[in-house]
Amino acid sequence: MLRRLIYPVPDYAGTEHETTTGGTHLLHRPAPRGGRTVVYLHGNGSDLASIAPLAELFARHGLGFAAIEYPGYGPAAGQRISQAGILAAAADGLDHLREGGLAAADTLLVGESLGSAVAAHLAADGHLQDGEGGGRLVLVSPFISMTAMVRRVVRAFPRLLVPDRWETDALADRVTVPTLLVHGAQDSLVPPQMSAVLGSVIPDARRVLVEGRDHNTLWEAPSECLDVIVDFAG
Repeated sequence: MLRRLIYPVPDYAGTEHETTTGGTHLLHRPAPRGGRTVVYLHGNGSDLASIAPLAELFARHGLGFAAIEYPGYGPAAGQRISQAGILAAAADGLDHLREGGLAAADTLLVGESLGSAVAAHLAADGHLQDGEGGGRLVLVSPFISMTAMVRRVVRAFPRLLVPDRWETDALADRVTVPTLLVHGAQDSLVPPQMSAVLGSVIPDARRVLVEGRDHNTLWEAPSECLDVIVDFAG
């Protein structure tokens, strides 16, 4: 039951996408020659179809876009959802992009909400680095752990009963790539203080608080969130 609350899967409207040899689904719009690519990991109420419009937003700024789907979501509906499965799919999607020629140095890994935990785990495990250098990480509306989020609803909820804990705070000091944290100042779901905690632990981090924006309004035009991410991409 708790797993269903952690992973609320939306109805999938369908969108054009490709599939890796490992079975991971992803939406990919390659960058122009010499451009960087945003590799996006979505929140728990989204899927490839609902976040597809972001590809056009970043394309206007000369950036490629790739979004990796999680087991149980979108075209992967019906598969079991778990932290291990999501991390495996995200790593497989990154490997697929690498095999297609996307270097780590040209990768801007953007994780939003649940995706922030996925992205932080990948960065901490070295997936943003290769022999040519390292990429960059953006955490949008990040939380410190799923346990902390559950306890916002049920105080003193036993940690051992949370099936997937997504403890970003426990690995934040292992994130060594340049990192941008973006949070809506009026976020009513994930307290902005959580990104402040992570920003104080990640060695090379910068944090932007967007005034007047809540958890689900960061991308609405005019989007300061979009602007600061594009600027961070260089």
